[in-house]
Amino acid sequence: MKNTFLKTIGTAALAILMMAMFAQISVSAQDKNNEEVSSAQIQEDLSTQEENERRLEGVWNVQVTRLDCQTGAVIGTGPAILTFVRGGTMHDFGTGRSPSTRSPDYGVWSHGSGRRYSDAFQFFIFNADGSLAGRQIVREQIELSRSENSFTNIAASQILDAGGNVIMTRCSTAIGTRFE
Repeated sequence: MKNTFLKTIGTAALAILMMAMFAQISVSAQDKNNEEVSSAQIQEDLSTQEENERRLEGVWNVQVTRLDCQTGAVIGTGPAILTFVRGGTMHDFGTGRSPSTRSPDYGVWSHGSGRRYSDAFQFFIFNADGSLAGRQIVREQIELSRSENSFTNIAASQILDAGGNVIMTRCSTAIGTRFE
């Protein structure tokens, strides 16, 4: 009885193993053709992705318009410089604050789709006596023009106190032109 039971289990296991093996062979033969097509498509997609990412790289002169987030009323305008570095890092220098009350800022950027990009950067804010007041985090949505020599963006930022609590939000729009 025990011997018959083991033979039945062994036969069933062998049958399942053989079915799995043949199923993989037929699927794998079908997948191989798809892999070749997919591989070519992936290479093309990666090339297009790289090309799109590089379109934003470089230094940009930017005119920022600060807005009241609730009403959309203009609070002020000023120039800034944005630098998008290959690999997804970026730097910004704006004139909305005195250089003595803000640190250099650092951030990251990425390609979304088409001519759309996003970035995020932050910098420390200091009191007039040099003590840390907090930091500001800015997040922007960028749309590159067809000519790739200008862009528009919308941004939202949070100002945090030294303890990390949000004490203010700001909004802005901007127009950028490539520095050459």
